[in-house]
Amino acid sequence: MSQAVAPVADSNHVVPAKTSLVDLQTEVVAAREELMANLTELQAALTPGALAKRGLGSVTGWFTDEFGGVRPERVAIVGAAVVGYVAIRLLTRRR
Repeated sequence: MSQAVAPVADSNHVVPAKTSLVDLQTEVVAAREELMANLTELQAALTPGALAKRGLGSVTGWFTDEFGGVRPERVAIVGAAVVGYVAIRLLTRRR
Protein backbone atom coordinates (compact mmCIF):
# COMPACT_ATOMS: atom_id res chain seq x y z
CA MET A 1 0.00 0.00 0.00
CA SER A 2 2.33 2.69 -1.18
CA GLN A 3 1.19 6.14 -2.11
CA ALA A 4 2.69 8.12 -4.96
CA VAL A 5 4.03 11.46 -3.85
CA ALA A 6 3.84 14.42 -6.19
CA PRO A 7 7.18 15.88 -7.31
CA VAL A 8 8.51 18.57 -5.00
CA ALA A 9 10.68 21.35 -6.37
CA ASP A 10 13.07 23.41 -4.31
CA SER A 11 15.67 25.91 -5.44
CA ASN A 12 18.13 23.30 -6.75
CA HIS A 13 16.50 19.91 -7.11
CA VAL A 14 13.32 18.27 -8.25
CA VAL A 15 12.54 15.21 -6.17
CA PRO A 16 10.84 12.50 -8.24
CA ALA A 17 7.55 10.98 -7.15
CA LYS A 18 9.26 7.78 -5.94
CA THR A 19 12.58 8.25 -4.24
CA SER A 20 14.55 5.23 -3.14
CA LEU A 21 16.68 5.04 -0.05
CA VAL A 22 19.84 4.86 -2.16
CA ASP A 23 18.84 8.03 -4.01
CA LEU A 24 18.27 9.84 -0.72
CA GLN A 25 21.61 8.65 0.66
CA THR A 26 23.36 9.81 -2.51
CA GLU A 27 21.70 13.19 -2.23
CA VAL A 28 22.73 13.52 1.42
CA VAL A 29 26.33 12.62 0.61
CA ALA A 30 26.41 15.16 -2.24
CA ALA A 31 24.96 17.86 0.04
CA ARG A 32 27.51 17.03 2.73
CA GLU A 33 30.39 17.28 0.25
CA GLU A 34 29.08 20.63 -1.02
CA LEU A 35 28.81 21.90 2.56
CA MET A 36 32.38 20.81 3.34
CA ALA A 37 33.66 22.54 0.19
CA ASN A 38 31.83 25.75 1.17
CA LEU A 39 33.20 25.60 4.71
CA THR A 40 36.73 25.06 3.43
CA GLU A 41 36.37 28.04 1.09
CA LEU A 42 35.01 30.18 3.91
CA GLN A 43 37.82 29.13 6.23
CA ALA A 44 40.41 30.08 3.61
CA ALA A 45 38.73 33.45 3.07
CA LEU A 46 38.79 34.25 6.78
CA THR A 47 42.48 33.64 7.48
CA PRO A 48 44.33 36.70 8.79
CA GLY A 49 46.43 36.88 5.62
CA ALA A 50 43.38 36.85 3.36
CA LEU A 51 41.65 39.51 5.45
CA ALA A 52 44.75 41.70 5.41
CA LYS A 53 45.11 41.31 1.65
CA ARG A 54 41.47 42.27 1.11
CA GLY A 55 41.83 45.28 3.43
CA LEU A 56 45.02 46.42 1.70
CA GLY A 57 43.28 46.11 -1.66
CA SER A 58 40.45 48.27 -0.34
CA VAL A 59 42.83 50.97 0.90
CA THR A 60 44.87 50.82 -2.29
CA GLY A 61 41.69 51.13 -4.31
CA TRP A 62 40.73 54.28 -2.43
CA PHE A 63 44.03 55.96 -3.39
CA THR A 64 44.08 54.83 -7.03
CA ASP A 65 41.77 55.35 -9.98
CA GLU A 66 40.41 52.68 -12.33
CA PHE A 67 43.59 52.86 -14.44
CA GLY A 68 45.96 52.38 -11.51
CA GLY A 69 47.01 56.01 -11.26
CA VAL A 70 47.30 57.85 -7.96
CA ARG A 71 44.45 60.16 -6.97
CA PRO A 72 46.31 63.27 -5.77
CA GLU A 73 43.24 64.83 -4.13
CA ARG A 74 42.85 61.85 -1.81
CA VAL A 75 46.54 61.73 -0.99
CA ALA A 76 46.33 65.47 -0.19
CA ILE A 77 43.35 64.89 2.13
CA VAL A 78 45.20 62.25 4.12
CA GLY A 79 48.40 64.30 4.12
CA ALA A 80 46.54 67.35 5.43
CA ALA A 81 44.90 65.26 8.13
CA VAL A 82 48.27 63.87 9.27
CA VAL A 83 49.90 67.33 9.28
CA GLY A 84 46.94 68.75 11.20
CA TYR A 85 47.11 65.97 13.78
CA VAL A 86 50.86 66.44 14.28
CA ALA A 87 50.44 70.22 14.56
CA ILE A 88 47.73 69.89 17.20
CA ARG A 89 49.82 67.40 19.17
CA LEU A 90 52.84 69.71 19.07
CA LEU A 91 50.82 72.78 20.09
CA THR A 92 49.11 71.04 23.00
CA ARG A 93 52.38 69.53 24.21
CA ARG A 94 54.11 72.91 24.52
CA ARG A 95 51.49 74.30 26.88
